[in-house]
Amino acid sequence: MALQPGEHTTLAMEFVMHGDMDGPHNFLVHMPTSDPTRPDVSLTVLSNWVP
Repeated sequence: MALQPGEHTTLAMEFVMHGDMDGPHNFLVHMPTSDPTRPDVSLTVLSNWVP
């Protein structure tokens, strides 16, 4: 999918956790872009998972 300048979209992510992974987590999601000044953007997802 390519967005033109000024366009926007919704991004959906799913993280699969199990019972031994409770507590805070810091995930990085890498998004490739066509912007020559920012070819890769990292999105930070913070969570505090409770089983």
